[in-house]
Amino acid sequence: MIVMVDDSKLVDRLGGRTPLPMEIVAYGWRSTLGRLERSGLRPTLRGGVERPFVTGGGNHIADCSIEAIDDPARLERELSGLVGVMETGLFIGLASRVIVAGARGVEVIER
Repeated sequence: MIVMVDDSKLVDRLGGRTPLPMEIVAYGWRSTLGRLERSGLRPTLRGGVERPFVTGGGNHIADCSIEAIDDPARLERELSGLVGVMETGLFIGLASRVIVAGARGVEVIER
């Protein structure tokens, strides 16, 4: 998997500054948001309740506010085990290459 981002996505520690996106099943999304809330996240439905964003797979995105993430792999296992969660935005162990664009050009980070 190759990930392409701009340099605003580079952080020393995950969490805190930007929400963690989660792909959730459209059917029952309210219940899934409740499960995420009970897990300590503060989810909001991308696009809002009236016109939620729909992924290519027909799912929704929940943007979850979360404090600093101490153990991303553990968090991904926990969240992926919740009914209604399809994918997390953590991409643990998936990316073999990250392409970062910034004011100074393009940088390629290899695993």
